[in-house]
Amino acid sequence: MSSFENNIATATEEDKLQAEEKMKWEEENPKIKNTFTLPGQQILLNVGGIRFSTSRSTLTKYPESMLGVMFSGRHDLETMKCSDGSFFIDRDGTHFRYILNYLRDGEERVWSFPKSLELLQEIFCEAKYYQLSGLLIALNSLMREVDVVSQDSIALHFVAGSGRYNSENSGGSFNVKYHSKQAISYKLKNMKGLSFNSMRFSYPLSFSDCDLSNASFTNCFFESDVIFEDCILDGTTFSMLYGLVATLHNVSFTGSKTDNTNFDGKLRAELRLARKII
Repeated sequence: MSSFENNIATATEEDKLQAEEKMKWEEENPKIKNTFTLPGQQILLNVGGIRFSTSRSTLTKYPESMLGVMFSGRHDLETMKCSDGSFFIDRDGTHFRYILNYLRDGEERVWSFPKSLELLQEIFCEAKYYQLSGLLIALNSLMREVDVVSQDSIALHFVAGSGRYNSENSGGSFNVKYHSKQAISYKLKNMKGLSFNSMRFSYPLSFSDCDLSNASFTNCFFESDVIFEDCILDGTTFSMLYGLVATLHNVSFTGSKTDNTNFDGKLRAELRLARKII
């Protein structure tokens, strides 16, 4: 199994476990005949030992989220209740204030979160647990902006080389100046305007959830898996390429909008024919 398949399998298993945990809350307790009555609109929470005060309307703003289900009034929360009247949630309390800020103010508040990639990744884990899909999308966008990749850092994955190859798309031949020396995997990176020109990708290449707007892939040779899934490809150029439409390895643009992508010659038609893009 490839590293890409392992990552997909791991993510699928995590989603399955979280879905099962949510289902436990969604199942009605057969011992409860009436709706559980919460004590007024103010709710006291103890999240990992840190106390918060909020309203029921805030916690149930998104009914399909974990918190929305918990405090819907359909479930007996007595087992979660502490002696001081607060409800205990066994999660990281240091990040819960960001969850509350999102519930109170919406996605606009996310852009005021600290621009620390490590912190944003930790908040992402909490948002995933609470199943706040809107927050996950906003955090993905913010992490893309924060994690900027420089042109120099890309060069670390390549060695100087040369080679002349025929290009079916360009109708001629071209020279490759750099060869990849290992599998390359980027995720949620800001790669706007970067150049991948004259590069030969001999190992798997992945740009999952990256912003590649106005980047350039010209004079490239692809010899292994190429993943452009859930990417931003506005103004991205794909020109004079060999191997992108190959059937011997996995090429995927799943989840990426390519309406404003610059495909050279017949490449767009060939990718559509191969069902790589819509």
